[in-house]
Amino acid sequence: MNKAEQTKNKYLKSIYSVIQTELKQMVKQAESKPYTTQNNYGEYMKLLTTLTGQLGLDNSSQLLVMAGGNKQGILDARKILTA
Repeated sequence: MNKAEQTKNKYLKSIYSVIQTELKQMVKQAESKPYTTQNNYGEYMKLLTTLTGQLGLDNSSQLLVMAGGNKQGILDARKILTA
């Protein structure tokens, strides 16, 4: 892992430590809804849209995965948002 990756990981961990309760709650709410899209990407699109303005798409995606979100659903939502 290079220096830039180490710095980014520290940054994400520090943000996560501050907002983990909220992120986990957001993920829990998304996952508790019936899947109406494959891997629940529709719900993750909503969450990413909410978080991206403050954190950026890459950081938001990684933080949602750290909070226990469906990784494939998050990746699918990212693809749609960046298309």
